[in-house]
Amino acid sequence: MPILFLSDSGLHGDLLFSLISESLPYSWEKSEFGRQKHCLKSYDAIIVNCFALSAQSSPGTELQHLKSIEHPRVLLINLPNELPNHITAPLEERKFVFLCDSRTSQQDLIRKLSSGIQNSRIPGDADSRSRLLLTKREQEILAQLTTGEPNSVIASRLHLSEHTVKNHMYNIFRKIGVKNRLQASNWAKMHLQVERI
Repeated sequence: MPILFLSDSGLHGDLLFSLISESLPYSWEKSEFGRQKHCLKSYDAIIVNCFALSAQSSPGTELQHLKSIEHPRVLLINLPNELPNHITAPLEERKFVFLCDSRTSQQDLIRKLSSGIQNSRIPGDADSRSRLLLTKREQEILAQLTTGEPNSVIASRLHLSEHTVKNHMYNIFRKIGVKNRLQASNWAKMHLQVERI
């Protein structure tokens, strides 16, 4: 299932979405506050960019939209510094995860978001199932993909035809929910480490 990135409209939200979706190997969708999809349950998690939340005494419409989200896995990023209790308390009651504030560096944001997505999952979730759905050969090819070698080298190394490697790559991308080699390589580094050691 995809992960929904929820943000205000504008350049800041677009740039942050580009950074996150290119850095983390998941299937992503983006929506704006108030325009989020009706079937939020079809998303694996909801990542909310809280940049637009005001630390002023009166909460804005973004907070009202945020409080209306019904999903078991909501992770909040880019929070304003020192949010008042009347804003944080209702979100804490809903078990929303506060990941990082607006002072967090890009590298820390990606690291915390990756960890937050993994830690908020229940055992036996989609990533575990994806890894189990991969055949042994697909896992071998995915592990080889992390070297950055072209398909021809991977094919030669595994004694396969280049066409067979391409077919396996297509199936791998579909099963783990990624769109390109970089995302697949990142996914492999995060989820196949145990098998490769």
